[in-house]
Amino acid sequence: MMNQRFQRGATLIVVLIILLFMTIIGTLAIRQSLVSLNIATNGQAQQLMFESSDAALFKIEDPTQVENQLAANGMFAYFDSADHAQDQLVFCYKANNTNFFNLQNASVISSDGTITKNGVAGYCQSTWFSTGRSAILTQVYLTQVASNSKPLANFTLGTSAGQSTNISNTTKSISVTVISVLPSFSSASSSDIEACFKKNKDEVGTCFSDLNIPYNIQRADYTVGAIPTLKTS
Repeated sequence: MMNQRFQRGATLIVVLIILLFMTIIGTLAIRQSLVSLNIATNGQAQQLMFESSDAALFKIEDPTQVENQLAANGMFAYFDSADHAQDQLVFCYKANNTNFFNLQNASVISSDGTITKNGVAGYCQSTWFSTGRSAILTQVYLTQVASNSKPLANFTLGTSAGQSTNISNTTKSISVTVISVLPSFSSASSSDIEACFKKNKDEVGTCFSDLNIPYNIQRADYTVGAIPTLKTS
């Protein structure tokens, strides 16, 4: 009788040990699955943000848009004025907008950090998604690259300083910075997100990083001028 009880007790211990091992193995498998899922999700997030930033750059390079942006109210023409040479021209990219750029819907960050020189309508709000997926927010910054050229070196051949046209008769170097963020991956508030979008192009990435919001930044430099084309540098 005692022997039977001992055997049953030993069997129960073995079963418990097996169950313990199965629990440990199951827990490790679940953890591994969660890690793999997290890696896949992060990879997909980076891809979505990259595509949104890329789409904004492609829009800037669109040959049908360039002439409009070189005209008086265009994004490139903004830097024709010496008063704007140190500014950062900012606008929120929304793929569904038929009008890619409108100066009335753009903002300016001055060299002294002032963000209201041209109002605040250009800074992305937390619900201004760049695509129909309602996931990505994308903001564009334009700055003029300082030139060390000799006087009149940037004038296009066949034009003069007094020539009056709708398109600037000088060439200039413009740097474009595009940042895309995925706010749903963070618990940051709308006000925190919108405050980051009011940072300049050199600080905006750090701001979103501090909020643990994934982001993607792309930069491109262009030479623009009287001939309605862009040259990438």
